[in-house]
Amino acid sequence: MGINRDKKRFSQVQTPQNMLRNLKPEHLFKQLYNDLQKASQAQLGWQWLLPLCSADAHHLQSLQVPATDEQGDFDDLVVSLVMVLIDSLNEESLRTLIPCGKREAFKNKNSITLLEAALYLNGFEGADVHIAFLRKLQSFRASGSKYQKGRNYLNIAKHFDFENQDLRDVFANILNSASDTLDYFIALVNSARIREIIKKNHREAADAILREMIGMAESNRTDGSVNHDDVIYELETKL
Repeated sequence: MGINRDKKRFSQVQTPQNMLRNLKPEHLFKQLYNDLQKASQAQLGWQWLLPLCSADAHHLQSLQVPATDEQGDFDDLVVSLVMVLIDSLNEESLRTLIPCGKREAFKNKNSITLLEAALYLNGFEGADVHIAFLRKLQSFRASGSKYQKGRNYLNIAKHFDFENQDLRDVFANILNSASDTLDYFIALVNSARIREIIKKNHREAADAILREMIGMAESNRTDGSVNHDDVIYELETKL
């Protein structure tokens, strides 16, 4: 609903970001990754993508268009990209975007499914192409190399047009699609609407817990009194 307008306004203000399109695919991706981290911390107070631990930092550092068409190098790069872009999704914080009335249905969902719910349930436009890309990328990683699981791998490879390109060009295009997804995330994070949604959901969750606690307190006390300290404690621990 409001994301296209927010993205347009953001791209107009951040003209240097448009200039990033002249960078090499790996440089563009890493710059947008850093921009997302800064924007999400500043606007939301949490990271859209969780920072990689020291043991996993090499996944981001190694991302680049490969120098050769070695299948093993390509497969390793896909694994690294999935780690950075999908496995690092901040699931706990993304759950704050799920409307309170829907949280029970999605309490066991994670990763892309959780992200998809958070965006679709709030009516954010433009998510389809990015969700589809992330699912293809995730399936790519899960399928292993073409030498291990030929049919599934080759089906996904067809989507990325392996037949008409060498592996270097394929990964460059995948990185460019990943950068488009990061750009979309940045526009989301910088939109005022996403902060309004978080505040609204937080307020509704607090109200629901308060009503529950007051109801329990009233049913357990013959004099109808309520221990407000207990209610406040429950609110703080459950939110």
